[in-house]
Amino acid sequence: MSDSSAGAGRTGERRARRRRTPAQQALIWGLIAVTSYGLTLSVISDTFFWFAIPGMLGLLTAVIIATHAVLNRPPGNGDLRVLLKRYAVIVLVCVVMVAVPLLVDVRYLYPFVGIGMMTLVVGGKILAEQRRAAP
Repeated sequence: MSDSSAGAGRTGERRARRRRTPAQQALIWGLIAVTSYGLTLSVISDTFFWFAIPGMLGLLTAVIIATHAVLNRPPGNGDLRVLLKRYAVIVLVCVVMVAVPLLVDVRYLYPFVGIGMMTLVVGGKILAEQRRAAP
C-alpha cells in the first residue's frame, strides 16, 4: 500500500516540475495570437479566405484569456479603483486597435478593428461579473 502512495507522490512531483513559468505561458499565447493573425490575413486572398475563420476564433480566444488574466490578477482584483484602472488601460488599447487601422487605411490591419471591439465587450463583461460577485 505504501508503494502506491509513493508512486502517486512521484507523479505529483513530475507535475510540479512541468509547470510553465508565466514567461513561457506568455510566449505560447503570443505564438497562438501571431499564428491566428496570420490565418486572419488570408481573408485578403480570393482562394484561401476560409482560413480567416479559425484565425479570428483564435484571436478572440487569445483576447478573452488575456483580458481575463489582466482583470483577475492580484493584487487588488477586488478593489474597484484597481479594476477601473485596469479596465481604462483595456479601453485605451481598444481605441488604438480600432482607430489606427481606420486612420492609416492599411488592409492588413483591418482584423484589429473587430478584435478591438470584441476586447471592449469582453472586458466590460468580465468587469461587470467581478463587481456583481464582490461583497
